[in-house]
Amino acid sequence: MILEVTLSGLVIILLCLYLLVWRWEQKRFAHIPKAIPRLPFFGNMRELDLNQCHVIMTEWAQRFGPVYRIKAFDEEILVLNSFDSVHDALVVKGSAFAGRPPMYRTATHQRDKHSIVWQTYSDKLTFLRKEVLKSLKMYGDGMDNLEHKCAPQIKVMVDTITKHNGQQFDPWDVIYDAISNVMLGLTLDTTFDHSTQKFKMIKDINYLFNDTFGAGSARELDFLPWLSRLGLHKYSKKLQRALTMRDTFWNEELKLLKARDDTDCIVQRLLKLTTDNQSQVHDVTELTAKEVFTNLILAGTDTTATALTCLLLILIHEPDIQEKMWSEIHQHVGVNRLVTLADRVHMPYIQAVLLELLRYTSHVPLAVPHYTMCDTSVLDIPVPKNMTVYINLWALHHDPEHWPEPWTFKPERFLTNDGQLLPVTDPVRRRLMTFGAGRRVCLGEALAKNRLFLFATALVQSFEFQRAPDETNTKPQQLPKMDPRTYEMGLVLHPQHYQLIALARY
Repeated sequence: MILEVTLSGLVIILLCLYLLVWRWEQKRFAHIPKAIPRLPFFGNMRELDLNQCHVIMTEWAQRFGPVYRIKAFDEEILVLNSFDSVHDALVVKGSAFAGRPPMYRTATHQRDKHSIVWQTYSDKLTFLRKEVLKSLKMYGDGMDNLEHKCAPQIKVMVDTITKHNGQQFDPWDVIYDAISNVMLGLTLDTTFDHSTQKFKMIKDINYLFNDTFGAGSARELDFLPWLSRLGLHKYSKKLQRALTMRDTFWNEELKLLKARDDTDCIVQRLLKLTTDNQSQVHDVTELTAKEVFTNLILAGTDTTATALTCLLLILIHEPDIQEKMWSEIHQHVGVNRLVTLADRVHMPYIQAVLLELLRYTSHVPLAVPHYTMCDTSVLDIPVPKNMTVYINLWALHHDPEHWPEPWTFKPERFLTNDGQLLPVTDPVRRRLMTFGAGRRVCLGEALAKNRLFLFATALVQSFEFQRAPDETNTKPQQLPKMDPRTYEMGLVLHPQHYQLIALARY
């Protein structure tokens, strides 16, 4: 009898505590519109396909407004879907929204303590971002430096495509391999032959991280971390394998890098920081260098390789755009040398194509999650401290109010009536936020844009890309749609693999 009374009392106390916490949570988020319906325990997750979450959240913005919240199991998440709301959060109130949410995937091996991507905003992150930016400026602003690093890999890429001799092939590997070696050169001052086991290892690492760190189904590891701790989630083993392979690769390359005193690369500069007094105050260690290397190699390889693969798919669907790009190159550069970054000012149409590519594909559709550092607001809607924030760049870049015919690929959006590139201060350019904005803007923005320009122009300068024939060799092969709503979710959005043929221009 006493036991029954005790258990009944305990149940009542727990129920009261639950109701108190529930009421407190309701008050915290009461001013933010919420996506409905919601189910107990699941919240909105039964209706939110994580592999299409950017599309679904954009549709929900039509019902619930540009600022609303979703519930992912027990977590309330703020979703910003318009330029005004994103600009208000990231630019106007940048310090308040500069944090990163605690996540199981980034806390593993204390990655969130040393990463420039996943670390929340702190004095250490501010210091580290400044030092990494100094290193990146060797290649972002130093045009000769970047061209010197890219030129050998561009040559290998062009030679490899030429060897197909007009026969069909999948462009992914040849582009990915070239970009990957560029990033290895920038970070570690090394490159690998594409056939070596070491190069295969870095590709496997990239694949595993791409699969386990995207905004798709792997996000469940953060919402339900106990599934991973019990080994019950399919992505938990992939994550551990990715980290183990990364550590093996890093340890081997670190020994080689330390033996080379004359090298100058991003990781070497970070390693020198570990002995600096100011760096020791901020706990900058070899682990920091390893995490920054991981951030740069993943972000720098997958994003650019995917963008170029998407570009070729679009150019095959839209041959007129391909010919206009070629004409601009032929007019200002010809065929006797590669296009340089200094030529860019003479190529407004190509620049417009690449800007439209970044808008149209929005290949990192939800950006990297933000986190509120204090009680704040968005468009006068109160937002509490310690709330995860999704920046829906997909919705922002396909808003028909600001981007007429958003699902049509139109480089002319970024050109004046006389064919010149719109200035960066133009409202159209300002609404393109592929690399984020404010205090957490992507450090590699200049490097990424420059690298994309050099590789894109080299491909169009050297080849005319066409549909591959079908098995009967009598008609064109069916291509994946260029519409990014059909792309697959990973670390970045990417189209299905496809075949093409490349005909030499000269």
